[in-house]
Amino acid sequence: MTRRELNLAIYEGTADRPLWQPRLEEWISYSRRRGTIPEQWRECDYLQIYDDLRCSVRYPASTGVVSTFSHCGVECSSEEGAVVTWEEPLDENHQATCHRTSSGEIRTVRQFVREGENIWNDRIREFPVKTVADLQVATDIVNAEQYQVNQEAFAQAAEHMGIRGEPTVFLPSSGFTELIKSWAGLPGTYYLLTDHREAVEEHLEACDRRDERSLEAALQLPCRIFNLGDHANNEFSPPPVLKRYLLPRWQKISRIMREHGRFVHTHWDGNSKTMLPYLKETGLHGVEALPPLPMGDMTLEEIKAAVGDDIVVLDLIPATHFLPHYSLQECLDFAQRVMDLFTPRLILGVSDEISGVGDIKRIEAISELVDKEYGLAE
Repeated sequence: MTRRELNLAIYEGTADRPLWQPRLEEWISYSRRRGTIPEQWRECDYLQIYDDLRCSVRYPASTGVVSTFSHCGVECSSEEGAVVTWEEPLDENHQATCHRTSSGEIRTVRQFVREGENIWNDRIREFPVKTVADLQVATDIVNAEQYQVNQEAFAQAAEHMGIRGEPTVFLPSSGFTELIKSWAGLPGTYYLLTDHREAVEEHLEACDRRDERSLEAALQLPCRIFNLGDHANNEFSPPPVLKRYLLPRWQKISRIMREHGRFVHTHWDGNSKTMLPYLKETGLHGVEALPPLPMGDMTLEEIKAAVGDDIVVLDLIPATHFLPHYSLQECLDFAQRVMDLFTPRLILGVSDEISGVGDIKRIEAISELVDKEYGLAE
C-alpha cells in the first residue's frame, strides 16, 4: 500500500495501521535560511527530504482554488461594490496594507521580524478593524471575494506529490476566528461582539456566503480531503461562541462534503479541552493538531474519549518533545502511546509541526518505530 492509498484509507475507515505524516516545512525553511541544513539535503527539494526521512507529506498539492482577492494592486468587485488594495511602506520595520470600499478605508500595519539585514517573519502590529464602521469595510471585502478553479495547477501539484500522500486543499477559516486572527484581534473581537452583536453577525453571515462560494469551487477539483484552517481553541472559541458561530458551520460543511463523497477536517491548535465535548457534534471527519499535555491542556485519554473510533486525528506528538528538554526515549514512548490509543484512525505527526530548532533525527527515529510496529507504507 502506498502512502497516498493509506492516507485515504484512514478516512474511509479501511486502514489497519497509522500513517506517519509530520509537517517539516518550517524546519526545512528555517534550516535553509540559517545555513544549518545537513549537507546531504542542501541541493534537494523538500519532497526529497520527506523521502529520505520516509515520511508522508500533507499539503504540497493545496492549490487549485484561487481567490480573486489575493494580491495587492488588484481590484476585486462584486454586486456590493469594489475593493481596492495597496501597500504603503511606513519605515524600515513596518508596512501598511490598505483596503478601500464604498464604506470607507482600513489599514493593517505589519511589523517585520528581522535578524541582521534579513526579514525572517512579520506580525500584525495594528489590526484594521477597531470600530463598527471599520467592520463594515471588512464585510464589504468578504462580500467581494470570489473563487476560481485552476484544474491544471491542482493536477500538476498532485502529480508532483505522487504517492507521498493524498492531496489536501485548504478552505477558509471560520469567520469568527478570522475576526480574531486578521481583522480585530482577540480583545477587539469580543468588544465588538458585546457592543455591536448585530453588525458582527452580519459579518459572519457574509463569511458563510463566502464559504458557499469557496465550496462550490473546491468541489470541482478531484480532491478528496479538505482542511479548515480554523485555529480554534479555548480562548478564541469558548463554548457559547463555539455553539452559536462555529458548530453550525462545521455541521453544514461536513454534511456537504459527505454528500459529495469528500472528507474535511479542522485545525484546532492551542488549549482545546473545553471544545472537546462538541467534537462529535461537528460531523467533521477529522481534527488536526490538538496538542496534548504537556504542550496543551488535554491528555491523550481525553482526546480519545472525544474522537471515539470514528473521527480521524492528525498529529498528537507535542512539538516540545523534539527539543532537548525531553530525551529521545521520551519522544519515542509518547509516539508509541499515541499509536496504541488511536490506530487505525491516526495520521501521526507533530502538533502541529516540528519547529525550526527541533531535532530532525527524532523524525527519522519515529520512522523506524512506525516501521517496526506496523511497517511503513511505500
